[in-house]
Amino acid sequence: MTDAAPSGADLLTYLNRLELRFDSSASLGASDAHDNPATLEWHCRAVLPLREPDDEEAVADNARLLAPGVSLAQSSRGEREELTILAMSGLTLDLWRIGNVYESLDSRDADYEHFAPLFDKSGDLGLHSDLEECLVSGDQVVIIDRVRIAPAWRGLGRVGRLLISHLLRWVAGKAALVATHPYPIDIPVGEREDMARETREKAVVQRTWRSLGFEPFHEDVWVMQPHRRDHDDAVERLETAFAEHL
Repeated sequence: MTDAAPSGADLLTYLNRLELRFDSSASLGASDAHDNPATLEWHCRAVLPLREPDDEEAVADNARLLAPGVSLAQSSRGEREELTILAMSGLTLDLWRIGNVYESLDSRDADYEHFAPLFDKSGDLGLHSDLEECLVSGDQVVIIDRVRIAPAWRGLGRVGRLLISHLLRWVAGKAALVATHPYPIDIPVGEREDMARETREKAVVQRTWRSLGFEPFHEDVWVMQPHRRDHDDAVERLETAFAEHL
């Protein structure tokens, strides 16, 4: 008989065991727009390593964490098994070196087309003139394409926001601007014609990003400007709220 999955309160006790994983790649030379060496594709995860199964307590603990909904995926790292709790992916553009931003975005999947309004040849370094003040903090634009968190970790007092903010410390360290396209990606494609549901769930996702210092820029593109204090203040509040678990 499998032990019951940990409850929300129980999951919070695992926060101090979570680790961050990063993977990124960029081309050395440019053979086409997709291979532009001024673009960096990145993927990062918050993972929970399972315990060494050296006693019955550890085996039982691992079994509970393997319950449906507690993780997005299970993988191996050396001899250790680990669970992916949150996954985030995107693209970093080096404005000093990139030739044609539009071609680089267009060469990728359709998700990146949403971010075209961020750029305008009339602005400094090709950034939209309304965003030029962001260049005081860097010359890179970080685009967050997708973020997913395991179902069991949702609604636990903003755990997802805490993990996103800690990942952004590494991904967006020298960014002039961070952008995302808030959308409830878990809605099945066949159910996206339910406009009422889409509007309702989109509002939930947008509240998450607003709480991290993001604000709407153009249509469904939201931006965070690192030179302002909004994001840092939000992270400080999150860390205070979760202090007993970190």
